Amino acid sequence: MGRQFHASRILIPGLAAAMLVIAAHPAMAGVSQGGGPVTSGHAVKRSSDTHAVAPAGKHARTVVTFAWGGGWANQMQALPIFREYGMHAVYFIPSGLVCTRSKSQCASSSPYLTLSDIHAIASYGNEIGGLSVLHQDLTQVSPAEAKREICDDRGNLFRWGFRPTDFAYPFAAEDPGLENLTRQCGYNAGLGAGELRGDGLCRTCAWAETIPPPDPMLVRAPVEVNSVKTDWSVRTYQSIVEGAEKHGGGWIFFTLHDYCAKTCGLGITGPQLRKVLAWLRTQARHNVRVETMRQVIGGPVQPAVAGPAPHPVPPPGVVNSRLLRTAGKSASPACFRQVDYGKNDASFTYHPTGGPGGSAAETVRVTRWVSGGAKLLPDMDLGACAPAVSPGQRYTVGAWYKSSQPTQLDVYYRNRVGDWLYWTTSPAFPATDSWQRAAWTTPAVPAAATAMSFGLTADSNITVTSTAYSIAPAKDRRAMVLLGLLLFILVAAALIARGQIRYRKYIRAEIAADEHPGVSA
Repeated sequence: MGRQFHASRILIPGLAAAMLVIAAHPAMAGVSQGGGPVTSGHAVKRSSDTHAVAPAGKHARTVVTFAWGGGWANQMQALPIFREYGMHAVYFIPSGLVCTRSKSQCASSSPYLTLSDIHAIASYGNEIGGLSVLHQDLTQVSPAEAKREICDDRGNLFRWGFRPTDFAYPFAAEDPGLENLTRQCGYNAGLGAGELRGDGLCRTCAWAETIPPPDPMLVRAPVEVNSVKTDWSVRTYQSIVEGAEKHGGGWIFFTLHDYCAKTCGLGITGPQLRKVLAWLRTQARHNVRVETMRQVIGGPVQPAVAGPAPHPVPPPGVVNSRLLRTAGKSASPACFRQVDYGKNDASFTYHPTGGPGGSAAETVRVTRWVSGGAKLLPDMDLGACAPAVSPGQRYTVGAWYKSSQPTQLDVYYRNRVGDWLYWTTSPAFPATDSWQRAAWTTPAVPAAATAMSFGLTADSNITVTSTAYSIAPAKDRRAMVLLGLLLFILVAAALIARGQIRYRKYIRAEIAADEHPGVSA
């Protein structure tokens, strides 16, 4: 009940993050967009360069870039408005969240853009950029996992026909190490947020990014629209642009996530967007232009680079299987994910001791259940924690548990893009007050699967405590039967051969006795 949710949705902490970039360069007016190849020779200038001050009587050049992030499907509703005003934006895409199922399935079960949506966005001249595979805070994962997130996301976009050259740091969280990884993965620039004034915040920050930016791997931007307890009006957008105009021009970014019918967090309404774009069009006489990040940064399209392959997990096949390590300062098992969805009250309690064999344990308690459920799962990532699997192979998954009601094992798999999907559910295991082992052998893994996650369900008013998770390739019963039969045949053949040898010796002895009567054998 309620298990057919899009598993990737449980990976994202509610609000998606994407940044906005703005800039213009006369030499880039004809640069192709939509993630297509860039042939312009426009190069990023030295980091010591800054935008020139406009001569007296002339307006300094100011560029505005609208950046959409998070990959939300409602962003499609803003596309006709941008087309109406002849303007373009950059869309940063978390490829692992893109809905690749049928149109009807996506409409009913996914809040994210579809692959056809993204192609439509690009076909109208908009830029497609990268935002990591699963839209994780990359400062909270290992360098290898971060590189997989950045590089494999770009690789997915390449396979879909796009040529991304610009990246946005998820949740605007970055550090020098991530900047270096972004460069290694083939990007020409990386976008941050919160380093410029924006809506009256950070009064000591610059009014705008310079063109070109001093550090292309950390392009500066204001805070995201309606973030950090701000409430943006049309006048907010206007004042930010006017502030840049009055202080030498430069590059302004408006970072958006949602297109809403009414005011919403990190979003903009249709009437607001129309008024902002209409006003920006009037500012052309003041040397204000709306352009994409690629038009400003330029540079060649670097080849796609694959992220590092994950290390195999030794038996029992699950990292931190006994839950003994916690994640940082939190009382939550490392390499595990606490999942709660639907309408219910769920709580998670970590027990550092008390499990079988001295292991730790985690209790999931659900009350006031109406729909959905909760569970503890091995982390759904790109390889730092998630157990890898081989297509066509059957696996035995299990955990030790105590439960107030019958429970089952829900199983999920990761596909080649990096998206996590619900797969199947085991038969029920009985309620028990003492530690018992729940184990089940799955069907053959789907052809597209690359990793697996599983956990005991709490989809009723129930208390489930679990530990000692494991996964291993299942023993093939047919192969074992065939092997047993082969061994039987070999043993039988050996016995028959031995008997024949003894019989032949007996016959020879009998013949010899007949030929030489009176001779003792």
